[in-house]
Amino acid sequence: MSMRDERSVNCEAITRRGLLRLTTAAAALPALSVLLASCDKHAPPQQQSERRGTASQTRRKLVWIPQAAGEWDLPLRVGQLEFCRLVGWDYQHIGNPVYSVQNHLDQLNDAISARPDVIVTELESRGMVSGFQRAIDSGVHMVIIDQGISEEATRLGLGVITQDPLAIGTLNGVQAATWAEKISRKKEGVILIGNGNPGSALIDALQSATQGGVAAYNHDHGTNFATETFADSAFDDIAMSMSKYGAHIEQKGDALVAIVGLGGASSIAIWKTLRENAIPPGKQLAAGSPDIFPDQQTGIEEGYLQWGIDQDFLIMGFLSAACAWLRVEHGYPYWSMQAPGEAILKKDIARVRQRTDTWIQRAKELNLIES
Repeated sequence: MSMRDERSVNCEAITRRGLLRLTTAAAALPALSVLLASCDKHAPPQQQSERRGTASQTRRKLVWIPQAAGEWDLPLRVGQLEFCRLVGWDYQHIGNPVYSVQNHLDQLNDAISARPDVIVTELESRGMVSGFQRAIDSGVHMVIIDQGISEEATRLGLGVITQDPLAIGTLNGVQAATWAEKISRKKEGVILIGNGNPGSALIDALQSATQGGVAAYNHDHGTNFATETFADSAFDDIAMSMSKYGAHIEQKGDALVAIVGLGGASSIAIWKTLRENAIPPGKQLAAGSPDIFPDQQTGIEEGYLQWGIDQDFLIMGFLSAACAWLRVEHGYPYWSMQAPGEAILKKDIARVRQRTDTWIQRAKELNLIES
């Protein structure tokens, strides 16, 4: 078997395993809701009271702390709160909109002091390990979601519920090279990759896998696209990020064939920079990024972005709360799970908008956002 065939087989195997995991999880959500309701309905009154909790003693509480607060995690919160309501748990969301490891650690330490039953958060940096250990030593159950360093998680005895950075990054890179060749009609040029959070284990892994995806496309299609990475500041300041992208567009000129983000607000900064610079959508530069936020969907609809990658935050949120419940109420450790990602193109936007509108409406009903 050639290296090319072996790589293709391995990639397909990874994708199949990931799709099976995620498809099974998605299919299980309504069934699990019915099961939980049925179990509670038929349990003795004393067990129902214990499961639902009382104001004075047993009502459980789950706290979600994103590494940086914002609207990006809204589907995660919807999934978490939906599950908490099913089992009668209290739910709280806190966070600092300005990201740094220290800010994230401060939020975690504040939450530990309040002694909730569960804290769900990211382990995006080794600088967070001390906070995790303090929580565990204090009797707080920890669940890692979205970003996690697997080696540190294993040492802590925890799983990680996250995206598959290899699958998603590879898909991101292949999409970038595919659209770069299609739009520019060139076989070589620069694919610019913006990193919104350098130093984050997940984002750096996505960057490496995106470069690998471009290299794989070059190998398979006889192209010679080069990748260049930079810190785009999109996680902190959209205006600054747009200025940086604009400078790269001007500096690289005709050598630039694609602009790629690694998630978060990078896609928003990219497509709005293209519009601001009067670059015709889909005619000069290819562009896209993981995630599929509502504003990102608009960029795809208008043609400035060619792709996004849905990382299934709604499902991850629901599963994180379900895993916490299994751990607290029944003593089961939770498994590591990875979402493989789903490429979203312009033809997919109508159905993606529909499911996005559904969880946004539910977020309003749950008072997570204003109506």
